[in-house]
Formats: sequence, C-alpha cells, structure tokens
Amino acid sequence: MGMASYATDEDKWADLFLSAALDPQNWDGAIRAMANATGSRHGQLIGFGPGASGFNWISDIDDSIIAKTAAIDQSQPDLNFRVAADGLADSPAIVHEAHYDVARQSLRSDDYLDLCADFDIFDGCQTRLLAGREGMIGLALLRDSKDGRTTQEQRDLFGEIAGHARTAVRLQRAIEQQGFSLLSGAFEAMDRACWLLDATGRVGGMTARAEALLATSRIRVNEGWLTSERADESRAITRAIRTAIDPPGRAADPVALGDDSGGVGIMLECYPLPNRPWALPFAPRAIVIARVGAPTDRHVQLLMRTFRLTPAEADIAIRLAAGQSRADIAAARSVSAETLKVQLRSIYDKTGCRRESQLVRIVGLISH
Repeated sequence: MGMASYATDEDKWADLFLSAALDPQNWDGAIRAMANATGSRHGQLIGFGPGASGFNWISDIDDSIIAKTAAIDQSQPDLNFRVAADGLADSPAIVHEAHYDVARQSLRSDDYLDLCADFDIFDGCQTRLLAGREGMIGLALLRDSKDGRTTQEQRDLFGEIAGHARTAVRLQRAIEQQGFSLLSGAFEAMDRACWLLDATGRVGGMTARAEALLATSRIRVNEGWLTSERADESRAITRAIRTAIDPPGRAADPVALGDDSGGVGIMLECYPLPNRPWALPFAPRAIVIARVGAPTDRHVQLLMRTFRLTPAEADIAIRLAAGQSRADIAAARSVSAETLKVQLRSIYDKTGCRRESQLVRIVGLISH
C-alpha cells in the first residue's frame, strides 16, 4: 500500500472512503491507509462542535491520548497550535508545519505542546472537510520525529485523499440524518409528542403532536434548541438534555412544567438513544417525550391512593414537582415554613424518596 500505487489510483481511494461512509467502522482503515500512503505515523479525523458533538479518531495510537486530549479544550486557538494555524490570515486549504511554527508563538499554555511531546506528534498537515452550525470536521496527518515534516508531494497526495474523505463525510451525514425521519415516523404512529436531538442537543426532527404543542404551550424551539418561555425551565431542559447526550448517556430526571393552577401541566422526559461506534454527530442521539398533564384533582387522587398521602401532602407534592419554591408553596397553602417542612418529611417517608428530583420523577410517572 505504497504512495505510488495510491497516488495514481483514484478509484481505490474513492472506494475506501465510500466504504467508510456506508459502514463507519471502516473509518479506522481509511485514515490508516492515508497515513501509510503519505509516510505518516497517524491519520486523524476530528470534530469540534458545540455540546457533545466533538470526536477524535486517530489511527495506530495509544488510546490514552483520548483521555488526555479530553482534558484540554482543543478548540481554543490559544491552546492548540493546529487550531490557531487554521485561523491564520490567508491560511491555505492545507495547513502544515510552516503555519504551526507561527501559531506556536502565541499560545498561552504549554498543555497541548506537552501532549504532542508525549505522543511525538508535532508535525503534519490538516484541512477542513466540513464547517457549519454543527461545528467543524477536519482531516489531518500526525507525524512523529522519524517521519519529519511533510513534503509538497505528500501534501498534494493528502489533498487528493481529502477530497474523497469530504465526500464520504457528506454522504454519512445524509445517511445519519435520515434516522430522524425514520424515528419520527415510528413515534408518529404511536401518537406521541417527541423531539429527536442530535449530538449537539439540537432538534433534528419532531412529531406532529410535538409541533402542535409548540403552538399551545411555553415550549419553544429556538435556533434548534428546545427551550421554554421561562428561563428556569429552559435551564432545567438543557440540563436534562446534556445528561442524556453526554457520555455515557443516561435517562435524565423529568422536567415538570407547571400549569396555571399550580399542577403539572407538561412533563418532559429525556432519554439517550444507542450510540454506534464511529458515528458522526449527525445521527439521532436522544429523544425528549412530552406528557401532557391531567387535571390537578386527578393527580391528587392518584397520589393519595398510591402512597396514602393526605390531600394536603398530595397537593404539596404536585406543586413541588411543578417547580414551585417552598416559600411559594407555603404562601399558597397559608402555612408556615416549619409546618411545610414537617409535611415534606412525611411525603418523603411515604414515597420512599430521598431527593426532590426523585419526588418529581414519581409524581410524573404516577400522573401519566
């Protein structure tokens, strides 16, 4: 798999990267072949983006580099000379060591330099494959001290290969984004209000019931982000989404949106979706399901029957789950803070809860 054979064989490179787009586990072989063909120690496909969309795939390298790079914000140009070099005025499509030399002069920390020294990856070249709202995806060669600096011939070959890699990334993005349509259709058949989120946490698809709910509730989709008209509810929604999306991804505590009478108007539940190895950031990564609350009196009766709460305790539990503060609850019920504290202790004992978030989850599940 030498440089000469690949430099004259467009079809092989096209097939190699097409195979990666259709079966993403083949990306490792594709970037490894690129590294070998250019006389480089490592090939790299890397993504920077908001939220959890970042990834860093490097061929033939110790896995410990991933943990070490995660501790450094690689997207910052004053920390990472490769990012800084990409942002230099009049930087070419393929950035290389001459640009790295300039960029290293303005770093505010040696953390990334130390990492490069640990893994012997100071040299190489890079190019952008995709840049947009979801962030940037780049292709790079990482070279060790034995490889030396890239030659013009190696950079020319890298540029040729990058064209095929760019096509593959666009194809894989299109394939992954089809997942939103497929999943939305499945939930549409179940008549649920659902939003599907990508790896950045942005909405990539929604059901008709979810779209209708946007017009009749405080829930909004603002520049792709699921929010509420109330700032505190928006913060709670964002925390729940990050819990589901950030590795390892887990179900978040439900977010209760109160109604005008102090009950639970809408309960938002956020769940992670399976994350395939070698998936780019465009596939559905989490789902938010909205459960519209039943009338408050029905909530009260359900909680009383299930946990033997008194009417007062059931009302307090519902108000707490709806996001009301303890001071507001005490005022609404015309009781002292100390009396409310005693009632809450009784509620926790009867429901077996230890934290307020557990009580919110129980109220949501019982109510729906």
